Amino acid sequence: MKLIPPAVIESGLSAESPTYVYDLSRLREKCTRLNQLPITRKRVFFATMANDHPAILSCVRACGLGVFVNSMIHLSLVLKLGFQPRQVVYAASNMAPDEMDFCVQQGVNLVLDSFGQIQTLSKIVNGDLEIGLRLNVGSALDRGEIKPDPAYRFGLLPHELPDVVSFAQHHGLKITGAHSYFGTGLMKPSVLLDGMQRLGLAAGELPDLRYLDVGGGLGIPDDLDDPEFDIAEYSRGAEKIIRGHEQRLGRELELYIEPGRYLVADSGYFFVKVIDCKLREDRAFIGTNGSVSIFPRPLLYPETAHHPCQVITGNGQRPLHRKPVYVCGNSTYSQDFLARNITLSLPQPGDTLVFHHAGAYGRSMITQFLGKERPQEIVIESAIENAVSSAIGL
Repeated sequence: MKLIPPAVIESGLSAESPTYVYDLSRLREKCTRLNQLPITRKRVFFATMANDHPAILSCVRACGLGVFVNSMIHLSLVLKLGFQPRQVVYAASNMAPDEMDFCVQQGVNLVLDSFGQIQTLSKIVNGDLEIGLRLNVGSALDRGEIKPDPAYRFGLLPHELPDVVSFAQHHGLKITGAHSYFGTGLMKPSVLLDGMQRLGLAAGELPDLRYLDVGGGLGIPDDLDDPEFDIAEYSRGAEKIIRGHEQRLGRELELYIEPGRYLVADSGYFFVKVIDCKLREDRAFIGTNGSVSIFPRPLLYPETAHHPCQVITGNGQRPLHRKPVYVCGNSTYSQDFLARNITLSLPQPGDTLVFHHAGAYGRSMITQFLGKERPQEIVIESAIENAVSSAIGL
């Protein structure tokens, strides 16, 4: 099992309340890994909905990455933190006219989702504007393979492109980018590469095409001992696919990648204290001072949200408990489980538990449901083991 940096453990143990600890050293490692992918023409944009902590975003900016946003709040935040408009991709669905107008005024890379949205934009601007367009070429939301899904609501279908292109040209709009999203938590590079190939083929209908935006979807292993996403295989395949589309179209193309969870998940840890322990015939219920309202992924994705859990105090030589362990929050909500059916050494009241891969979709999904106080957040540099508390209200 991967070791937790000592500075992370020290910071988590120092807090009495539920606490997120973010390790900027690990985040920089992941940013560097993506920056150094041997893809000739590429740009990387961090998906801010994964984690909008100012320290996280500032670290991403310092590493030379851009950001992908889909809300006015996040757009205002990243501009305030110093991201330049060219470093921002703004892609949302069902944008109101004032939202579009603000994006145009700021000069960010705007991606639209429908023919109707392009018609709305044409009433706001007087032509001479480059935009991106989201296409629906299939998805792998079940983490299987790319396939058509009638329930998938995003983007235009390829057969709708001729009318859209004609309208855009008539109104002086240049569609220079094709955007798509294939799924989340995908551990097989071949699935994402299949989507990239499909997007490039469909986008060939765009006469002004300059970039392919393939979203995120790069996975994080559920278990700490499982192999990581094969970023080298992904990079080799992406370079080959992009070069193939360039040869077919007779122009250079840039690849846009928008990782979210892949970039920040393993930079974050969530610490809780054990309050109580109930032993049943078939399982153990471990009660903590945490809750799914402040650690929400297990609530929103009960079938797929796996966060490796460890006891980091008081466990000594305790063996793994013989029966499944369920880690619970401190509410009366019946589904307040931070982890279900896991294997764990049996903790005791006063012990501390840590959940891995908590840097993405933890803070950003916190809810007022159950009336719990927001957790503390600590930002550290594990390389120098210097812990610095960060105010949540930044």
